[in-house]
Amino acid sequence: LPYFWIGCKMYDLLAGKQGITGSYALGRSKTLENFPMLRADGLVGSLVYFDGQHNDARMNAALAVTAAAHGAVVANHVEVTSLIKERDDDGRERVRGAMVRDNETGAEWAVRARGVINATGPFSDAILKMDEPQMADIVAPSSGVHLVLPSYFSPKNMGMLDPATTDGRVVFFLPWEGGVVAGTTDTRCDVTADPKPSEKEIEWILAEIRRFLSPEVKIRRGDVLSAWSGIRPLVRDPKAQNTKDLVRNHMIHESDSGLITIAGGKWTTYREMAKETVDRAVESFKLRPLRECQTEHVRLIGSHAWSDTMFIKLVQSFGVDLDVAQHLAHNYGDRAWAVCALADRSTQQQQALGERIHPRYPFVDAEVRYAVQYEYALSAVDVIARRT
Repeated sequence: LPYFWIGCKMYDLLAGKQGITGSYALGRSKTLENFPMLRADGLVGSLVYFDGQHNDARMNAALAVTAAAHGAVVANHVEVTSLIKERDDDGRERVRGAMVRDNETGAEWAVRARGVINATGPFSDAILKMDEPQMADIVAPSSGVHLVLPSYFSPKNMGMLDPATTDGRVVFFLPWEGGVVAGTTDTRCDVTADPKPSEKEIEWILAEIRRFLSPEVKIRRGDVLSAWSGIRPLVRDPKAQNTKDLVRNHMIHESDSGLITIAGGKWTTYREMAKETVDRAVESFKLRPLRECQTEHVRLIGSHAWSDTMFIKLVQSFGVDLDVAQHLAHNYGDRAWAVCALADRSTQQQQALGERIHPRYPFVDAEVRYAVQYEYALSAVDVIARRT
């Protein structure tokens, strides 16, 4: 316990003014009072620390529409099929664009550019091999499985993290979007566009959870409401002498033909990754930016007029249920007004836009229309898996 207490205090110190609330220790009785689902046997106490949480699907959608608002062209369901190469004035072969295919219509066309940045996560190697077919893989894909359980397995405002699992991995157990999310695994996997959790991984997470919960709290396989798997693109530096070593943050690689690849990293450093990559592109492609990097001053779409109490105005203005208003404000920010506006109609057919998709959850039909009209959604999977 003292070791983790020191670690949490260092965490508080490094967070500085951006910290949420300072960490603190709880004795055995207070721990059980705050988290009564825990196993009491062998429990000495706990450490409470505070961290941020976000909906990564909504965050990703916000990034795309923010980029579009600043002049980017966003193309959904478009795949790179090959790279375009041309020789420069010195006779060197340089990447000058890409051939792409619309996977919805099958149409293909060329996109030409002064330079190309490969920012495709676990698919980085596929693009790299279009440039250098003999290049060794730099991505070591790792599968991370998460489970969603009913909300009654955890207190509403407190989760649990256990660093002492049977194989040394960390397991977390957190309130999330009206349920409890539990995970995660760290298993080598193949790169696929549609990763699926295996039954073995699901059972491992359940077994670890059962170790720290009270025997009176029975978690069964049937309690799992849903499960998903994501691929972490851990990377190896192709220029390092020992290519078996993984880079724990991000890495920028530039090929002989000028293809810039950014791989690895994590959500908490995505802006720094983008800044470093664009700075590298400015230098390598001999670009002439009008000003210095502005990322510290750019807010994401939905953040400008958001407030902690915005959901109250949504209830008063549109008459939506409280949990729906809180859900929309939390996940869309000030764009919740646009979502509600799609549900605020006079005819019976249009009023259905405000109906819940499922009676137990705060998702409404208007979110589907909003995803199609404003967030490039083209299919049900786009909405369910990548916009909510």
